[in-house]
Amino acid sequence: MVLQTVFFGICVLTDLSHLLLSSNKRIVLFLQQLRDLTFSSLAFPIGLFVVTSFWSIYAFDRELVYPKVLDSIIPQWLNHSMHTVVLPLLLLEVFASSHHYPSRKRGLFALIFFCLLYMSWVFWIHYASGIWVYPLLAKLDAVGRGIFFTISLLIAVPFYCLGEYLTWLRWGARKPAKKKRKSK
Repeated sequence: MVLQTVFFGICVLTDLSHLLLSSNKRIVLFLQQLRDLTFSSLAFPIGLFVVTSFWSIYAFDRELVYPKVLDSIIPQWLNHSMHTVVLPLLLLEVFASSHHYPSRKRGLFALIFFCLLYMSWVFWIHYASGIWVYPLLAKLDAVGRGIFFTISLLIAVPFYCLGEYLTWLRWGARKPAKKKRKSK
């Protein structure tokens, strides 16, 4: 939810820069590139991953991701805003706004780097407090956690490609042209 909020904050800044700073093309261009990179590499693939993984695990055993005890603390609307509403908003964004995807190498690097940073944060929280952020991780041994995180990362990569494909379907080819090699 934080990532989605940051992304939509960048969208607002980008739109305001178009209105108020149209003479300063550098700032406008920087914000557009930041918005597009954030959406393509983080907001779309991670948002889709959160929705699909949360509800898949919840359907299997809700105690692994959202223990029943949380029902009395976190209202249902808040749970759905974190784990459901994200998907329709992402799809609306794909079809309402054109985003220039970076090169696949750069986009996947940003996604994988962010995922590794997030995984490090999850492990640091456990190290500092002795509590796993997600109850599922407490049920797994070290090998199981390694497999879980590896599979999670491998699932995020096709979600990146799906976002790229949906953007292409809606908006056509929007990638920068590849540089041609000089022939000798």
